[in-house]
Amino acid sequence: MKNIIALVCLLTIGTVGFAQVDQYSEDVKTCIKSNGTMTYYEGVVDQMFTMLEEQFASQEVPAAVWTELKKEKPNAMGTLAQMVVSAYRAHFTHKDVKNMNALYTTTAGKNMFKPEALTEGDKIILTEFYKSDTGQKIVSSQDSMNASMGDISVLWSGDLYKSMIAKLSEKGFDL
Repeated sequence: MKNIIALVCLLTIGTVGFAQVDQYSEDVKTCIKSNGTMTYYEGVVDQMFTMLEEQFASQEVPAAVWTELKKEKPNAMGTLAQMVVSAYRAHFTHKDVKNMNALYTTTAGKNMFKPEALTEGDKIILTEFYKSDTGQKIVSSQDSMNASMGDISVLWSGDLYKSMIAKLSEKGFDL
């Protein structure tokens, strides 16, 4: 009987823990969509395909092959998002991420990436946010987060590039 109760407790704790981890990941994904991170990296992928098309121009790769390869973009973006979640997890609590998301839903949060659109009221809201515990954590972890994001960027983009080169090679196209 004790074993059954222990198993039920373990499963309950594991399920609750998994749900919290999953919600953390989803909240970080919302955050990185709101703060422009994902849009930036979508542009990186598009530039990579432009570069690949130029590199393989002499191979006359059919448009259908490029279309097929570009279908990998959502998977690549999902992989990137998970990598970024890991970086956030090392720096921010779930409450911090929720606070960031709350900021990004405000006019000030939306305008913070467009300095010309910031009103005096927006500036006051942003100043107050950066005085908060979450804001201070963002400021104090900026160098470490930038280093993590740099490492993620290099690893992720390198893997994606190699994967696309391999797929082109499988189809008979080589540099």
